[in-house]
Amino acid sequence: MKRREELSLWERLYLGEVLRGLVTINAHFFRNLALHIAHAMGFARERKAATTVQYPDERKTYSEGYRGSHRLTLRPDSTVRCTACFLCATACPAQCIYIEAGAHPNPAVEKFPLRYEIDTLRCIYCGLCVEACPCDAIRMDTYVHPRIWGFDRKDFIETKELLMHRSRVLAAEGREGNLREMFQWYDEQSRAVYEPMRPELRTYSERSQPPAWKDDGADIMPELPALDRHRAAGK
Repeated sequence: MKRREELSLWERLYLGEVLRGLVTINAHFFRNLALHIAHAMGFARERKAATTVQYPDERKTYSEGYRGSHRLTLRPDSTVRCTACFLCATACPAQCIYIEAGAHPNPAVEKFPLRYEIDTLRCIYCGLCVEACPCDAIRMDTYVHPRIWGFDRKDFIETKELLMHRSRVLAAEGREGNLREMFQWYDEQSRAVYEPMRPELRTYSERSQPPAWKDDGADIMPELPALDRHRAAGK
């Protein structure tokens, strides 16, 4: 990179660089515009125009080193490998891991987690918990991005059962299994929350009608009844 005193007068005016940038931007714009028009007319379909990924209908393939959502690894007998040593919770800079330890029924194992929860609203996905674990009990190789849909904090708390379930799905269905389950969960929640037949939800076509909650003289609109959006892992 040149220092300012090494720049020519033309370069110090920045006009040439501005014009070059405009040429680059317009070249991309008109190329993509021409390709989109050609695609609409049935031509040049083998040439892809630069577009934004239309998520969730389209998804980029995550690399092998992608640091995704957590999972708890399992022993051959399907029990959790974690020994509740608290090293992951201690190493966590966001303090998003909560562990409640208990005595393991197997005398060869000292402890195991009665509860293991990760608050994904606080998690920064740094991977320090994975590095700190001495027995490879927690990993971030699920290829699942953080959940972005929910109405209260409980929607973003990942329990021990869910973290163990991800390991089972990964073993049975491969790297796409957990992400596919998450999208199915999104669809279920959308249908439950935005169900137009729920009597307490007024549709846009009824916007001209007076609100029903004002008919009884109440000053405060009652809250909508809550939906139980939490289903057991694996169902």
